[in-house]
Amino acid sequence: MIEHPGKFPHLIATWAVAVAQALDDIDLDSKAIFAEAGIDLVAARDPTMRFPAAKMTRVYDLAEQISGNPAFGLSIARFIHPTTLHALGYSLFASRTMETFCRRIVRYFRLVTTNAINRFEETDGDFRLIMMPATDRASFVPQDAWLATIMLFGRHIYRPDFAPLRVGLRRSEPRRNREAFTEFFQAPVEFGCETNMLAFDKADMQVQLPAANAELARQNDQVVLSLLARMDRDDIIAQVRALVVDLLPSGECSKEIIAARLNMSERTLQGRLALKKTSYRDLLNETRKELAEQYISQGLRSFSEVTYLLGFSDISSFSRAFRNWTGLSPSVYRGRYLKNSQPDHG
Repeated sequence: MIEHPGKFPHLIATWAVAVAQALDDIDLDSKAIFAEAGIDLVAARDPTMRFPAAKMTRVYDLAEQISGNPAFGLSIARFIHPTTLHALGYSLFASRTMETFCRRIVRYFRLVTTNAINRFEETDGDFRLIMMPATDRASFVPQDAWLATIMLFGRHIYRPDFAPLRVGLRRSEPRRNREAFTEFFQAPVEFGCETNMLAFDKADMQVQLPAANAELARQNDQVVLSLLARMDRDDIIAQVRALVVDLLPSGECSKEIIAARLNMSERTLQGRLALKKTSYRDLLNETRKELAEQYISQGLRSFSEVTYLLGFSDISSFSRAFRNWTGLSPSVYRGRYLKNSQPDHG
């Protein structure tokens, strides 16, 4: 069973291990700092453990105070590995493009922390990954470490010089070591913003990543969905998504069956989803679309097999749905994807 501190904002405990390593790296006593914040570092080794976000905020505050370095959070990213984020780390590294990488962050960020939420928006000139507080609390962790982690992951799976167009940070402008932020992000940084934000060039977001692996991404997405459903029994969206993924191949994935699996009536399910501004039909279509794109881009399954796995009655029904989702037929989509995946030997 996943441990977490009730309804209060919390985060994955393995993140604390990276923070401790960053503290030790600059010769600070990580055990003493975590003990003062009320966190047992031994428990951080348990991948299912959660820590209160307020206590981690205290760790960050102490680290900045003792080190005298307002850019300490940036150094944490060097110690974050895919395994730090459980199955989500592997999904992120297997993403097809940086756009799908960012959308995966938005969808599954609750596995990392419930202290913030993300949006991914497209404007006329760029894509923006936006992070904002999950509550109205005045105190909010700056999240420098998370933004830095996103950039280091991108530089590993995309290209070493990957950089955003610009960066927005909620934290006030530091009195010293401001240049550390611009040097790390290799982009203009604005402080005192309403949200944390990374703005990306559209072309960067749509390049096929060298290590993309649709099957690995799909398998780990399913693990994440299962973890989220176990982590928070009140997260109705995560629970419905997890059941949809499990039940689609059987063809028995109706709202009635989903509601029964959740021990509630269809009306209750509909009402709870409506409170989240979604519906069973929306979640079913979103899940089918994501799985369809992963299956087809992988190129290992026939269209008839994909039709079965997604719970469609026949190939023509699946093809119509796929064209509505993407504007392309499954065969054209696969052809374009596989062509773009080929290495350039020119």
